Amino acid sequence: MAEKQSSGFQNETLVLVAGEDDFLVSRALEKIRNEIVAPDFADFNFNQFYGAKTAAGEILESAETFPLLSAKRLIFVREADRIPAGEMEKLLPYIERPAPSACLVFIASKTDMRKSFFSRLRDRGRLVSCDKLYENQVAGWIRGYLKEIALEADENAILYLKQEFGSDLFRLSAEIGKIRVFTGEKRKIAIADCIAVSKGDQGCPPFDLVNAVGDREAPNALKRLHSLLEAGEQPLGLLFLLVRHFRNAMRLKEMQVRKMSRMEMGKKLQIPDFFFSNFLRQAGLFSRSELEAALGLCLEADSQLKNNIHRPERVMESLILDLCGKKPVYSGQGLLGVRV
Repeated sequence: MAEKQSSGFQNETLVLVAGEDDFLVSRALEKIRNEIVAPDFADFNFNQFYGAKTAAGEILESAETFPLLSAKRLIFVREADRIPAGEMEKLLPYIERPAPSACLVFIASKTDMRKSFFSRLRDRGRLVSCDKLYENQVAGWIRGYLKEIALEADENAILYLKQEFGSDLFRLSAEIGKIRVFTGEKRKIAIADCIAVSKGDQGCPPFDLVNAVGDREAPNALKRLHSLLEAGEQPLGLLFLLVRHFRNAMRLKEMQVRKMSRMEMGKKLQIPDFFFSNFLRQAGLFSRSELEAALGLCLEADSQLKNNIHRPERVMESLILDLCGKKPVYSGQGLLGVRV
């Protein structure tokens, strides 16, 4: 199984996402899903199972079902290391001859390559390694992550981030997102920027906008949006924070289905306890389908902002009205329509 994290997944039929770093796993799965499943047909072409709770027959039935108006179906099997041995044996014939119309993704925090299931999967499919970083890898990861979002940082800033957050990539990425908003159009981060932002979310006004949207308070959210834009905040930076909020809310829904404790959920999401009660309440204001729609709306807004299709303030206004509303006015085409 070749490890090719940088290239696309459109041609893959078998993928093993292996490792204990939840952030890397989350990013890998997001990339796979974005490339394989068209949002408009996700309900018909995507299934998710958990290894300890699902019979091999259910997984195989899904993988062998022909996709609807799409090149492939996508199937996630989480906790693949907890699939019972007997069910693993039943999956081996499929691994030898996978359906070309499906991408079957096994996700496991620990993989024992002595087991024939994982060794055959390694040989026949593609490996995406998501192991936790060693201390000496963190600085390089920070540089690479900054480059992905068109930023750089001086060595003192990188050292500060490494010392403050270690190899916790969720916290590092969240902090970098806040710094990105804080610095606006500035492309190189200094240690002073890191120190200013790390004093806490309450000292960073863009989070007032996120909270207003999370509370579905459209007038308040629009007021804060206009104030932030007038102060020079960048729409893409604000959008980043909204996306992070709704992604975390989606993750929370999955954790609730798995009956995780409040402490476990807060730890996984890296949300301090004094913020978690409010976040939990806000997540409850959105159904799972509304959260999925919200992320789709953010994706469309991101595309329109980056391609200068409409004035940035109008894109953000429309997005916020839809995110706060019970019935979104636009979906994939709305920003091209009634309000802009």
